[in-house]
Amino acid sequence: MEVLAPPIFLLTDFGDRDHYVGHVKAVIAGIAPRAPVVDISHGIEPFAIDEAAWMLEITLPVLPESAVLVAVVDPGVGTSRRALAACRDGRYFVGPDNGVLTPVLRGLRGRHEGECDVREITAPQFQRATVSSTFHGRDIFAPVAAHLAAGLDFRRVGSPASEPVLLPPCEGEPHGFGRLRGHIVHIDRYGNLVTTIRASQLFPQFVIEACGCEIDVRVRTFAEAPRGAPFCHAGSSGFIVIAVNEGSAAELLGASRGDPVLVRAR
Repeated sequence: MEVLAPPIFLLTDFGDRDHYVGHVKAVIAGIAPRAPVVDISHGIEPFAIDEAAWMLEITLPVLPESAVLVAVVDPGVGTSRRALAACRDGRYFVGPDNGVLTPVLRGLRGRHEGECDVREITAPQFQRATVSSTFHGRDIFAPVAAHLAAGLDFRRVGSPASEPVLLPPCEGEPHGFGRLRGHIVHIDRYGNLVTTIRASQLFPQFVIEACGCEIDVRVRTFAEAPRGAPFCHAGSSGFIVIAVNEGSAAELLGASRGDPVLVRAR
């Protein structure tokens, strides 16, 4: 029986219409052909580092041991920003030093408490021979991830890196007495509005204000809500989601990623 290498997971804003994802996978296949490659998403909004970091956070609990994850949302590609690799709890993560790896570098609210080794990727022998100034996903992050999946000693990718860029915690912020402020961090293909406010933060009784609408209906399942009216529920990842039963909350409310959300105690 053929022994597979550890799986490599991809999370990018590359989309699916161009060659970018295919080239990343081709580089991986040339170095670690036995490593399964799994797409987490390539539908991150272009340049939306915070959305990618949120998706990385909700992905951490389902990653298998020894997984390698490549996270690339990189508006600063080709500049002096560092390329990082991190090892935590037996898993490897590679990506730019712009905050996209925040959930790994900071820890995940009580989970993944093991020591995290963070290194700047500097060893040229584990990168492509020619490195483009605009496609580090293909030329740096993909080959390093593939070498790690193929068994490379993590310490060989480069020297320890201090003070990586960290984003603010993805959670509701206190905004006066009995109020939490957040924003829409992700809109899924159904038009559901995923907020940065965690279900664990909610008050016993509350109203959500978003996009000029007040929402005070909370349900456990979509089918419990009447069709056509917005409601909220605790999403499968633990964040509050604004949705419409068999409809699009994004269309109904005219919502966009980044729009503010306010939760007010009643």
